[in-house]
Amino acid sequence: MRGWYFIGDSHVQSFEVAANLCLLNRPARSLPVPGATAVGLRNPESHTHAVTLFKEALLPAHPDAIPVIQLGEVDCGFVIWWRAQTHGDCVERQLEESVAALAAFLDDLLDGGYPTLVLTGAVLPTIRDGQSWGKVARARHEVTATLRQRTGLTHRYNARLRDEAAARGLPFIDITQRISDPDSGLVAEAFRSPNPGDHHLHPLRSAEVWAEALNALDLPP
Repeated sequence: MRGWYFIGDSHVQSFEVAANLCLLNRPARSLPVPGATAVGLRNPESHTHAVTLFKEALLPAHPDAIPVIQLGEVDCGFVIWWRAQTHGDCVERQLEESVAALAAFLDDLLDGGYPTLVLTGAVLPTIRDGQSWGKVARARHEVTATLRQRTGLTHRYNARLRDEAAARGLPFIDITQRISDPDSGLVAEAFRSPNPGDHHLHPLRSAEVWAEALNALDLPP
């Protein structure tokens, strides 16, 4: 049976928890690169060198692996806004550049021999308006976008990712609706990390939801 190969930013930790708890129906391995961005996939000299690390790990294609790509939270929560503010550009154009970079990376993997891969939606932002605690919140303090604006951008971003996956006949999974508060539309309190300074989702609860979505995919062994 082919196994999952999770790659992406630090939010890959949810998938690692799912694997460690034996919640997945396939074997799994992972390569998280904290701080990795989708837009950075177009630049081998990016700060994280993520695209180089990912391609070294995934190419040539592993016949026993199905890549699962988890990126976009850093883009939607910080980089898109920062680039728009810094360069005087519009947010929507920065969104499209980020999606285009991720789409090109998908094509590189498909051209490299993978018959399929799984694209995931970016997770909802959790950093509250005016939050000054937590390493990531402090690092992103320059961005003035509200939590609601960042959440709205994530919805639009994931809709574009869904389009790119559909255009390539690839499975797409998105847990946004499962982790949203039905009244506010923002991330539900139950899915926030128990550590107030941690911008990741609740490790166990998010792992369970991601595992359910992955296990429901109809893919060959």
